[in-house]
Amino acid sequence: MLNAIVIVGESQGELGTPFVCVELLGRSVIERLIDKLRRGGVEKISVYRGISESPSCADIHSASPIEFCSAETACGGAAQRLATCKDSGAEAIVVARVAGYVDFDLKDALQFHHEQGQVVTRAFDHEGPLDLWIIDPAGIGDGQDILSAQSKVEPARYFVRGYINRLKHPGDLRRLAVDGLTSRCGLRPQGTESRPGVWMDEGAQVHRDARIVAPAYIGRGVRIAEQSLITRCSNIESNSQVDYGTAVEDSSVLANSYVGIGLDVTHSIVDGHNLLNLERGVTLEIADPCVFRQNKAPHQGRSFQSPVSFGVGSVRFVQAE
Repeated sequence: MLNAIVIVGESQGELGTPFVCVELLGRSVIERLIDKLRRGGVEKISVYRGISESPSCADIHSASPIEFCSAETACGGAAQRLATCKDSGAEAIVVARVAGYVDFDLKDALQFHHEQGQVVTRAFDHEGPLDLWIIDPAGIGDGQDILSAQSKVEPARYFVRGYINRLKHPGDLRRLAVDGLTSRCGLRPQGTESRPGVWMDEGAQVHRDARIVAPAYIGRGVRIAEQSLITRCSNIESNSQVDYGTAVEDSSVLANSYVGIGLDVTHSIVDGHNLLNLERGVTLEIADPCVFRQNKAPHQGRSFQSPVSFGVGSVRFVQAE
C-alpha cells in the first residue's frame, strides 16, 4: 500500500495564489499531480493547505482524504501525519511540497528507493534538490519529525530526467502553458483536439468568424466572439470570454476572466481585472469592467473527477469519490 502527503506551496507574486493552484490548459498542477499519484497506485492522499484559503472543515465530507491545517503549521501538520503512517501498513510514503511542475516516473522512483535500502530518497535534477521525497515508514522513529530529520542526513538521490518547471515567476507559468501546447512536457491540454494543435474543452463556443491559430487552447465554457484572433500558443481558461475584434497573442487568459472589445493582448497574463505584461514586467489593475473584469464562476460541477479543485483567486476543495 502506498500513501502520499502533498503540501501546497505558498501564494506567489501578482496572482495572489500559488501558481500550482492556477488552472492551466484545463487543470491545475496540483490536480494533475493527484491524478498521477492515483494512477501510480497511491491509495490515500492527504493534501495540506493554508486554512485561510480553504473552506471550513464542515464543507468536507468525513470520508474525504483531504486534510487541513493552518499555513503556519502546514509542514508540521504533514510531519505529524507522516508519523502516523508508521503503523498503517504503508510500504512507502510519497511526500511532495508542491511549488512547481515535475515530470517524474513514480514507478521508477519507487523501484530506485527500494533498491537503495535507505529510509529517505529525495529527488534531484541538474539544478539541485527537489521537494519530492519517498520515505520508508518502518524507518521512522517514535516521535521523530522525519521532514526535519531528512535535512540533517544524506538521503538517497534520485535523479529526475523529465521536464521540470519550478514556477518561480509568472513568466514560468506562461512558459509551462506554451510547453504543454507544444508537447515539450507531460502536461497535456484537457478536452479534444478539434484540429491539429487546437484543443477545445467541453462547452467552448467559438464564433464562426473568429480565428484560432494553432497551437492554442480554448477552455471549458469559454466564449470567443466574432472577429477575434487567438494565436501563438495562447490559452483561454475556463469560463472566460474574449469579446468582439480582440486579438490574444502569446498570452494566457486565466479562468473566469473577461477581455473586452477591440483589444490587443500580447505577451501577457490576464487574471480578471489584472493585466500582467511579461515583456515589460508590469501589472496593471484595470478599473473599467468593459475592458477587463472577473467573471462570476459557474456553479455547475466539473466534468472530470478529481478530489481537489482549485480556482484562480481562491482554493476550493471538493469531496473525493
